[in-house]
Amino acid sequence: MDKMKNIFSTVLCIILLLIICMVVQARTASPKIADFLITNDEEKVLLYARLVDGFKSEMKSEILAGVPQDVVLRVKVYEERPWWIWDKKINQSEIKRTIRYDNLIKTFTITTNGNPDPAVFPDLSSAQSAMADFNGVVVTSIIALKKGKNYYLKVKIIIERFRLPLGMEYIFSFVSYWDYATDWYKQKFILK
Repeated sequence: MDKMKNIFSTVLCIILLLIICMVVQARTASPKIADFLITNDEEKVLLYARLVDGFKSEMKSEILAGVPQDVVLRVKVYEERPWWIWDKKINQSEIKRTIRYDNLIKTFTITTNGNPDPAVFPDLSSAQSAMADFNGVVVTSIIALKKGKNYYLKVKIIIERFRLPLGMEYIFSFVSYWDYATDWYKQKFILK
């Protein structure tokens, strides 16, 4: 009987230790959005944001091995309607940045939404900061908004670690679980 109690208590301690380790790892490793700011000029509503804790060590080693990595910014603009069940979606956009390492030239290139002119960086730290900074992202045009109305922005950043070719990710749906993302961030604004 004492032997069974010892085995049970040992197994229980191991399980509790594993749960505590997973919780601590999940809290420290989750990416976040910082410096979240919405502003406008005469024609557009602009977003400024920065990804924090978005590059894990295994992601850095994959980049250095030549595997391209994607960071996707998803932005949704809504108009608040207090007497409706749901709010009106004004605009939805997505910005995808891809980082690649060229081992022959020893440079990092970042392309945004398939732009043919990539940005080139000599080291990983400067390339990571360029991947993480979203400065002056056009969210919507001023023409689509009405002055004095309440609006809000929902923003999420997804770090895509691996993509299968030819749409095979729909067949092998578990591949998307390798991605990790921030929570949805919501910020209200009024057009004046």
